[in-house]
Parts: sequence; structure tokens; C-alpha cells
Amino acid sequence: METDAVPAPVVAGPPDNAPGKGARSAVLQTAAAVALAAAVLGGMWAAGLFRSTTADGKPAACSPPKATDAPEYPALCAALNRPDLPTLLGTPDTPVVIAQSGGGPITLASGTVVYDASAEVQLGSTHVRISDNHDLSVKTATAFGGSQTRPTSLLGHPAATYSDHTLAFDFNLSGKDTTAKPGGIARHLVVAKGADANGGSFEITIWRQDLGSPDDAALFRIAGQVFPTLQGWAPNP
Repeated sequence: METDAVPAPVVAGPPDNAPGKGARSAVLQTAAAVALAAAVLGGMWAAGLFRSTTADGKPAACSPPKATDAPEYPALCAALNRPDLPTLLGTPDTPVVIAQSGGGPITLASGTVVYDASAEVQLGSTHVRISDNHDLSVKTATAFGGSQTRPTSLLGHPAATYSDHTLAFDFNLSGKDTTAKPGGIARHLVVAKGADANGGSFEITIWRQDLGSPDDAALFRIAGQVFPTLQGWAPNP
């Protein structure tokens, strides 16, 4: 018996001619590794290995931080898992059913361990993930996003949107077979923390288990309310 395929975002690597590719390779490799970990976790959720954090029919609270979570996780989750999140997403009658860290520790080829500073929530079939990208700038994200990247702005900060395909995992409950196939579309919005497009950034990603197209307007609604509350956000002078 196979479970329904569950998508999770996969970040593409930079093109060969991307500016600063060598200097940023470790960061981008980390992003790809984190995305793959998220895909595996998504499949495990479908197989019933993770349970909803909802209690008594109430919206889910953020899962307590674990030793493997980034130090930023509690603040990120608290900021994302706000009471009006369903309304901002455009699904006011759909409560949050799970709220947790978006990833864990990643060991680079050099042996350095870095932590995925992110939080993820699920509302019905929709997932929303925010990340604190200390070393990934809007300029770099634009470079490796390729032709699908669209420059934009949010609250006066440089920003960019891009899309990528998700991976859908089918798990055979016998444990013998696991298959991966292309899933739906994940939509991303990367926003500079300040006026400098070369500095750190915050990122929001939305994708759906039912393979429907995420609402672009929701990216901007949620980011516009959540990002200014995060440590590191610089208001415009």
C-alpha cells in the first residue's frame, strides 16, 4: 500500500556562470541539503511517522525546540504561527495543524556543522516555511534562480520571487520501496533584511500537498506582516 505523495521544496543549485558561485558554494550546498531533508520529512509525515501538534481541535502550538534545532527556531515559529496566519494565507477557516522546525543540522564536506534556521507550519494541504538566511543574499538568490527569478520589493527592501518543483515521495508501508517523482510548484519570496541586496535575507516558501498552485499574493501578505517582527529586520530610514 502506498501513501499519497507529499511534496516539499527542493532548491536548485546555481548556474555555472552565476556571480560569486565559488564564494557561495558552501551556502548553496547547505540550502540544497536542507531542502532534501525537508522532502524526506514530508514523506515521513505522509507515512504517519509524525503526528499533528493540534490539541483538542485548537490550532497547533509550536513544537518545543530540540537540541538539533537552530537557535533562531523558537522566534521564527512564534512569528509565523500567528493567530491571523490562516487569513493571511487566504484560508481563514483552515487552522494550523502542525508547527515545527523546518530542518536540522547539516554537515558540510569540510566537516563544519550548520543549522537550518527555519520554521514550518501546515494548514490543511498547504505548507508555509520561513527561513533566516544569514549568508544568502537577494542578489545571490536571484543569480541561482535563473530566468524564472523576478526582482521585486517588499516594504522598500530589495526582494525576488522564484519557483521550483517539489519532490513527491511514495512510501510502500512494507518498507521495501520508496519512490520519488516530480511534485507541484513551490513559490519563494526572498527579501533583504535591509536596504542592501548583498546582505542577509529572510525567505518564505509556500507549497501544497494537493499539487495546486500557491497563491502569490499570500507570499507578500505573510512576509509583510511577519518579517518586520523578526530580529535582524532593518526598518527603512
